[in-house]
Amino acid sequence: MGTYQTYQDYIQQNEDRDGIRLSWNVWPSSRLEATRMVVPLGSLFTPMKERPDLPPIQYDPVLCGRATCRAVLNPFCQVDFRAKLWACNFCYQRNPFPPQYAAISEQHQPAELIPQFSTIEYTLQRVPAMPLIYLIVLDTCMDDEDLQALKESLQMSLSLLPPNALIGLITFGKMVQVHELGCEGCSKSYVFRGTKDLTAKQIQEMLGIGKLSPQGGQQGRGPQGPQQPGQPQQPMNRFLQPVHKCDMSLTDLLGELQRDPWPVAQGKRPLRSTGVALSIAVGL
Repeated sequence: MGTYQTYQDYIQQNEDRDGIRLSWNVWPSSRLEATRMVVPLGSLFTPMKERPDLPPIQYDPVLCGRATCRAVLNPFCQVDFRAKLWACNFCYQRNPFPPQYAAISEQHQPAELIPQFSTIEYTLQRVPAMPLIYLIVLDTCMDDEDLQALKESLQMSLSLLPPNALIGLITFGKMVQVHELGCEGCSKSYVFRGTKDLTAKQIQEMLGIGKLSPQGGQQGRGPQGPQQPGQPQQPMNRFLQPVHKCDMSLTDLLGELQRDPWPVAQGKRPLRSTGVALSIAVGL
């Protein structure tokens, strides 16, 4: 625990440092324990959190060798410096260090094993760079004043995003709406029931994303030019558009958003489709 007075202080310090809050402070050690969890595992993550103390990591992460795990080397792994082995703290698989780690020791450790660097941003060397994707998942079950302030804040933030980044918009209340950004002249959205769970494949089929056209291309995707061999398929489609192409239409769309129209019984909370909205966001 070090200088921390209580375990709560330890958790709070880690949240403030890493910008991450987990629903549980411990991980289930077996499938049986996982089935008994009354609240599922989840996390709130702060993207692009500023860390002045974080060193630039200009190499690829070291991954667990088990195909069903692929966890990343981290300060909570057990390390045998003499044998140059590390044990994954998720699946307990023992893994050898890659050759470039031959000189590590207890006194000379890589950044990913140092406790204060429990969250690290890697600059991948072997994977082609993909565009940044910002997907706004907006809760409309709030007071008009709060919703107006949120819309203005989001409209202002558009000017701060990289122009080539992709952006999308999902709003939810009792229902979930996926807004199309590729159309001009009118607003178009696809509505999903907030009580029905959908897989990523079902979502993509309903939205027409990723289907092969007769010409061998992909339906629902914007113009991207010829695909170079060895490059990953760009995720742009009519629901994810470059900021510089849709900033004006997205600004207007945000300005037109209204509070969720479904009535709320007195003394009850609004019905929110948070889980389905997040599932659809992942499916995109």
